[in-house]
Amino acid sequence: MKKTLKMGLVVCLAASLAACSTGNNAPESSTTTTDSPAPNSEASKRITISSIEGTWQIPLSAAGEGLKKLNEKFNVDYKPQFVPYDEYGSKLPVVMAAGDLTDIIGMESADANFFKWVKQGAFLPLNDYIDKYPSLKLVPKNVWDAVTVDGKIYAIPQYFPAKYSKKPVIRQDWLDNLNLKMPTTYDELKKVAIAFTKDDPDKNGKNDTYGIALSKQIVYGAHMGAQWDSGWYNKNEQGQLIPGIISEGFKEQTQLLADLYKEGAIHKDWAVSKNTDIRADFYSGKYGIWYEQPMGVDQVLFEGMKEQMPSAEIAVIPAFKQADGEQGFTSLPGYYTLTMLNAKIKSDPDKIDRILQMQDYFRTFIPVDNRNPQNPDFDWSNGGEGVGYEMVDGVMAYDAALFDKRPSSYFSGVSGWAPTDEANEPGKLVTNPYTQSFVNATVELLKNTKFYINPVDRIHSEVLSAKESELNLIAQEWQTKMIVGQEPVSNWSKMVDEYLKKGGKDMIDDVNKILDSSGIKGEWK
Repeated sequence: MKKTLKMGLVVCLAASLAACSTGNNAPESSTTTTDSPAPNSEASKRITISSIEGTWQIPLSAAGEGLKKLNEKFNVDYKPQFVPYDEYGSKLPVVMAAGDLTDIIGMESADANFFKWVKQGAFLPLNDYIDKYPSLKLVPKNVWDAVTVDGKIYAIPQYFPAKYSKKPVIRQDWLDNLNLKMPTTYDELKKVAIAFTKDDPDKNGKNDTYGIALSKQIVYGAHMGAQWDSGWYNKNEQGQLIPGIISEGFKEQTQLLADLYKEGAIHKDWAVSKNTDIRADFYSGKYGIWYEQPMGVDQVLFEGMKEQMPSAEIAVIPAFKQADGEQGFTSLPGYYTLTMLNAKIKSDPDKIDRILQMQDYFRTFIPVDNRNPQNPDFDWSNGGEGVGYEMVDGVMAYDAALFDKRPSSYFSGVSGWAPTDEANEPGKLVTNPYTQSFVNATVELLKNTKFYINPVDRIHSEVLSAKESELNLIAQEWQTKMIVGQEPVSNWSKMVDEYLKKGGKDMIDDVNKILDSSGIKGEWK
């Protein structure tokens, strides 16, 4: 299920890049970030700064106009190296092993390599610098915990909304056509999904619809709240937190999917279907239940759906009420990508300060209503109107061909740290009325929804890092067979036994030991 989350984040990253194209990573011009001399002050000496990071963007020119502007403003000779993320996972360890490390290092997350390199002394502790920079002070403790080792903070987390991951969505117009109510339990969801398959919900007189959209590796399943997803929420008989993928909640979800498959409410080829194909089919009216997010939505898909099906309406399914009385979704970690500083620059305070000035500038949040050419920081950060961007219907148009003309592109992993997720106002970043209606309704729903902060996002377990992916594949194979009827769901305990014997027990013991010793617990907010 970790791969499922990562897929959601990858999709969200596209949203992040789109947000950059609307100035999401630019500050308000009135913000003062530090008492140090202004970046373009004549008193500041020119400093050479190197970096390496992964990217989803198109390759940027080393002589791009945006880089020239960045060097001039901050009085630096900035030498960024961007590596496509599909290569970065193998490239960075080679660079680290060679010992010729850049001043700035980027990573996607605090993975096993991150903690290994921390222990090797590769990264600079940042505790003494946080209070000097407003955007760093905004980072909540649960996010800092993810990059803290023995009380020392070794990375700057880059902002990503905690609430705006994929959520279950449903064709509201299909519910209305069949006089059905929004489902609030798995039993109700089952009845709705079967009706969507057998009762002609689109009223076209054809048997051409399915209840739930599902693709290989059980993406996205039917996660209707924290009790039923892959996070560490449920407990075993010993009172230990366990991964959701082997929980009774996940069993209930798997049983639902097995029942729906048997009823024909899930496409028979789901286990070999690509997520991108399923997504397209949902927007063409083939499926009634899928997953979508309020940031980074594809307006073209929404527009196409509305043109093809004028009555189509999509709504988020609220989280189901759990057995323990709670009701809500699991939060994302609250960050995506990390920025580390090379420990070797410890003796160069001017370089450290200049790097953090640059970080703070691009991390300073600018409200959506101020993202226009009249805001000098927005305009400069994005290369200037008519050069790095154009405004269309009050929103900056996304044009990848202009990336290298924008200084913000050279800090591509850095976005403004929003004071709240709601401050992003994603509805103002889309211009299509149908898309905007969905986004605004989703944000309003999530604003009043509780979110569970997964405690395992805040700690590091070497056993977890070593075993989790392998164990998830074991569970996924079992669960796929259960859904298609090759294994009865009543064999759930056999799956759990195999999971535990092949390292799951050691992983659970280690995670809970670390949680107990650190005092970190799961919490609802």
